[in-house]
Amino acid sequence: MASAKQDIQQKSRSLLIEATITAIAEFGLSQLTLAKISSIAGLTAGTVNFHFDSKEALLLETLNFVSEEFDQSLASALKKSGADPAKRLEGIINASFDPEITEHRKVAVWHAFDSESHTRKDYQSICGNRDRKNFNLLLNLCEQIIAEGNKGEEINARAIANAVTGLTDELWKEILFEGEDYDREDAKQICMSFLASVFPWGFDMPIEAAENTAVSVGAISIIKANDKNLNAAAKLFDLYRQFYEERPDLTLARNFLQKRIQEKSSVIYLAVDSDKRAIGFMQLYPLFCSVAATPIWVLYDLYVEPFSRRQGVGKLLMNQARKLAKSNGASRIDLETAVDNINAQALYESLGYEKEVEFFKYSLLLDDH
Repeated sequence: MASAKQDIQQKSRSLLIEATITAIAEFGLSQLTLAKISSIAGLTAGTVNFHFDSKEALLLETLNFVSEEFDQSLASALKKSGADPAKRLEGIINASFDPEITEHRKVAVWHAFDSESHTRKDYQSICGNRDRKNFNLLLNLCEQIIAEGNKGEEINARAIANAVTGLTDELWKEILFEGEDYDREDAKQICMSFLASVFPWGFDMPIEAAENTAVSVGAISIIKANDKNLNAAAKLFDLYRQFYEERPDLTLARNFLQKRIQEKSSVIYLAVDSDKRAIGFMQLYPLFCSVAATPIWVLYDLYVEPFSRRQGVGKLLMNQARKLAKSNGASRIDLETAVDNINAQALYESLGYEKEVEFFKYSLLLDDH
């Protein structure tokens, strides 16, 4: 019996806190009254007074609630991220834009209390302690990432931690102004893009699937490689080279692709899954056929991550190659593959490619290579 009564009381307290969150978002702190809160909660004024001695007590409880909710979300994200500082920092970004935590009403609550905290020591204690704790966590992670990159003399960890804090604060303001229509995934990408720009050894530049999209089928998008997603392209290119028994060399792969992109001497496409992870890679070079007196394309590199094979990724990339060639007035696409790569041969032939039987292929290896 006592337990049932406690459950009812706890439910009433929760209703009042939720109603207070809604009321603050709608009226602000200055115009907030217990009557408005009780009306939103559907409870009597007597019930409010039973649970809380005053409006201020209810406000403090509400502030503690949203603060603890954020702390729990952050702790959960950090636990899932493991010990790697870059993963932990990414976890903080994800937690900072969790849809439940950044619900428009709750963001309005944070801004309302923050704006009053300079005149209220009780608000300042809660908001200030949270801000200091989170900043110190950011600072510590930035210091670790900088140390891993041996960049201690070049990058100021405190400056980066301040920048991340300022960036997330500004994005929270955008949520406040735009409401529930705000794209929180876009906010995460903005933050991750910043981190990738200052810590390129720790983060990949996010791939914006909506930008430069050539074709999208189901959960897979085909996009052009560029400076923003160069790291993701380089990882796949390095794996592709390893498939042909070259030693791993991510730096070489990155430098090679970066030069191709800068010189516009090739066209590179990435296949991106629903998590915006690059799972396929293709590179083509423009050439000319002297006999036909027409442009042609050489499809030199094609690679799909092993776990993503047999899902149509290679076919999507190949279809994009055809689209590119036709748009440039090319008369054909040439490619080569190993004689024992039966799966690749089956894919090419299913798309209309014909095996060359009239010509031999010759190569001359030069001494300096």
